[in-house]
Amino acid sequence: MTRRPRVLPGLLLAAALLGCSTGTVPIAGTTTDDAAFAGSSASVHGGTTPSVTTGASVRPGDTVERLTVDVLERLPHDPEAFTEGLVLVDGALYESTGLQGRSSVRRVDPATGAVLQRHDLPPTVFGEGLAAHDGRLVVLTWTSGVAYDLDRATLRPRSQFRYDGEGWGLCSTGRELIQGDGSNRLTRRDPVTFAVLGTIEVLEAGRPVERLNELECVGTDIYANVWLSTDVVRIDAASGRVTARIDASALQPAGGGPDDVLNGIAHDPRDGTFLLTGKRWDTLYRVRFRR
Repeated sequence: MTRRPRVLPGLLLAAALLGCSTGTVPIAGTTTDDAAFAGSSASVHGGTTPSVTTGASVRPGDTVERLTVDVLERLPHDPEAFTEGLVLVDGALYESTGLQGRSSVRRVDPATGAVLQRHDLPPTVFGEGLAAHDGRLVVLTWTSGVAYDLDRATLRPRSQFRYDGEGWGLCSTGRELIQGDGSNRLTRRDPVTFAVLGTIEVLEAGRPVERLNELECVGTDIYANVWLSTDVVRIDAASGRVTARIDASALQPAGGGPDDVLNGIAHDPRDGTFLLTGKRWDTLYRVRFRR
């Protein structure tokens, strides 16, 4: 994603692309329902006092596995998609895209790359991370402080949540949502109210790992793209400790812009493989991680 210089001082936000209308684009039988975006919103405040998971006990000498990727399959991917979130549910691939005026949530045929359904987010927001939870899709926005709750079958908006700070990556553990904000802290959220349940401080050999972007929850682990790199880190959700760093540089296409980076992780529980892609990449890779 294109970010403000807050994180890396030398980078500037790319010019926002305009011209796309808000609403649901009816593809393969979907219907338009913009009015639902004016529906209820849930506060992130209240509830129990949030807990903090820290990596303070992690010693600088703790071992971090060094892994790479084996490419099993190359699949088509929309080269215009500025990929922010990727999730696979029962064989269906869902993708969120960014850029103001072009942000969307899509259902995609992973075999052909065809967009089967699409919901366009309001043109004033920059779409971000995506999570599937209990028949719903929740998509973040970068700086608008709003997350949209969509029906997974129809992509119609159901409600929305308000939150403080930036939205980057999002994934579901099955019990709660994990949200990133570009720092080394991940926020645990109630999947129904979006209330803060606690935070996870992510450390690698005792040092903070920042720029955590797209997230994928797999069992007791969280996989995260490190923005502006070709690395994926595997994080132990209980301790926040990075247990593996995965070098995916072999997937990076030649050419492209400075923002056309690796971003998008979807786990396939049927065979334990992962789908990886990047912003404006024309290929979706099915891979396994190995030493």
